[in-house]
Amino acid sequence: MDEETRLIRRLLKEKDYLKHVRPSQTVMVDIRFVFNQIISMVEKEQIIVTNCFVDQKWTDLRLIWNPLEFKNITWIRIPAVSVWYPDTFLYNTADNAGFLLPQDSQNVIVSYNGTIFWPLPLAQLRTRCRMTIKHFPFDEQTCDMIFGSWSHTSSLIHYRFWEKTPELPQYTPNNEWKLLAVAQSMKTVQYPNWVEPDTFFEINFTILIVRKPLQAIYNTVVPALMLTTLTLVSFFIPFAQEMQIGISIMLAYSVFSLRLSEDVPSQSDSVHLISFYLTICMFFSLSAMTWFAIANKLREKKRLPYWLRWLALDYICWIVCATSMHRKAVRTAKQQSKTPTITTTSSSPVTIALQPLLTTNSNEYSNNSYSQRISLPTTMSDNISIPSPTDNIQCTNETMTTPKIWIRRTLSNNQLTILNGHENRKKNHVSKKLRQSHNPSVTKSQESLYAVHIINRLVFLMFLFIVIVINIYTWFIYSRTVQTKLFDKETLWTCFDESRLEVVNCNETF
Repeated sequence: MDEETRLIRRLLKEKDYLKHVRPSQTVMVDIRFVFNQIISMVEKEQIIVTNCFVDQKWTDLRLIWNPLEFKNITWIRIPAVSVWYPDTFLYNTADNAGFLLPQDSQNVIVSYNGTIFWPLPLAQLRTRCRMTIKHFPFDEQTCDMIFGSWSHTSSLIHYRFWEKTPELPQYTPNNEWKLLAVAQSMKTVQYPNWVEPDTFFEINFTILIVRKPLQAIYNTVVPALMLTTLTLVSFFIPFAQEMQIGISIMLAYSVFSLRLSEDVPSQSDSVHLISFYLTICMFFSLSAMTWFAIANKLREKKRLPYWLRWLALDYICWIVCATSMHRKAVRTAKQQSKTPTITTTSSSPVTIALQPLLTTNSNEYSNNSYSQRISLPTTMSDNISIPSPTDNIQCTNETMTTPKIWIRRTLSNNQLTILNGHENRKKNHVSKKLRQSHNPSVTKSQESLYAVHIINRLVFLMFLFIVIVINIYTWFIYSRTVQTKLFDKETLWTCFDESRLEVVNCNETF
């Protein structure tokens, strides 16, 4: 018979070894936690799924032998279900698989001095993790894995750490979360509903992780920034299209908010950063739509107060680089100031030139023009009286080079008077434009339109400045102001550098 088989039979005799009985009154159990990987973080349910190794070691005096009696055998491997093992339980488990139980194919390693080493294979643990999403996507989470005996008090099983610091020999980085540090601690807790007036050991393994914000920024912030840019572009399109684009932008923001509510856990004590950012963007779009409606009303009114026109055309235009509007307003004012006025004395006659007449005998009257000399009063009013037929009418056979006022007159009933229609329409159009340029109400309307354009550009620049400041502060400055828990003096952290995959000093991390 093999010596190892003979040794196992000797040690595991049913009459000498009972696997359901503790080896001694107080069993000292050494525990070691080796963190391996973050599989996923179920943020909606606040559950973290991890892979880790949990090794335990204790001493069973019933499994001691003399190596000299068995050909110097110092280590043997026997099924884990054949010996006694501690009922270590994961207290904050998220399912009903909290016990660390051996499988039939698992072995424990036993030393000749009775020391049992139980290397538990890679275990997938689902634990509850209270998340703080105030700084999302720059949030930092602290997740605990609390182990302890389920039925043995501290006087029966005494836990202690196998290593002074946690080990991370084969950690696999996660795509969404970055491991910053790990820590381990132990305390005794007394449960008032327990039947015995005793305490329980709690072994707490803590991991400190921080989110990698690139994915959240790319999926949420970049589209929101594009919608904000589209809102700024709406300042330069007609009013009807402005309102349509504004409504579409508001609907898009609503879709983003619903999408975030499905992925991120909702908390009543705080609002995460992206939700607050989307709220500001929605308020920004709503303010822009309100301004579009106000600007449209101002354009329809075409009459702004004097002080507002003065402020916009004389000062704001220089701030918003709209000096062309200022020059147009000055040009319009100069044209209005050049309106001609007629003032003559009673002794100086005014010659009113007649329009050339086209008759059947065009050769005879083509170069003739007729003028009427009338005496006007010194100060002329707006209503000019037409002279009577008894006035002195003098016909001269001369050619007028620059007529001042053209009137229509029929020489006789026999002559057919035909006016030059093309020239008449052209002169009427020119005179109409002159009257409009000299009309004070038209000038005020033009100045009001210029002022509305200048104010619209000022509002656009203000919105652009606010957008730039908010985005720079939110995505470049705010992330640096978030305080990390690594500086917590109550916890002794073991920092980890993912780039080098090794444990480092915490002062080197930050």
